Amino acid sequence: IVVVNDDDDDDDAAAEVKEVTLLKVTSRCLEKVVEFLKHHHTEKMNEIPMPLPGNNFDECMQQEWYRNFVGDMDRDMIFEILGAANYMNIKPLLDLACLRVTFELTGKTAEEIRVYLNLPELTPEEEAKAREEHAWIFEESNN
Repeated sequence: IVVVNDDDDDDDAAAEVKEVTLLKVTSRCLEKVVEFLKHHHTEKMNEIPMPLPGNNFDECMQQEWYRNFVGDMDRDMIFEILGAANYMNIKPLLDLACLRVTFELTGKTAEEIRVYLNLPELTPEEEAKAREEHAWIFEESNN
């Protein structure tokens, strides 16, 4: 990928061109990252407050464009975006994708979370140890 830095206000200044290798980002994902960055350049994303101000994704993300941007993504793309945003240190995109995943996991059982995250099944020994050390994870949700 070639990056051109032309933020300089001096029209006579030559644009700085840098070549950057992004080994961990697919072209499909990179297209989404560029779409995000272009929009973010014109409309900054509001910082996501903690604690979260709502009980679902739409209540916490008030900006429609950002809500729709990740709201339409499938699980695989969301995780690609998470990895790319982390790898490229794009905090607003990382925060947005994390918010979406947070609400995807909210109210799910440990088994539903395992399936969503595509984690391997625990052996009986591993599950017994996990239940002992992290009992809250296995509590049934009242939602």
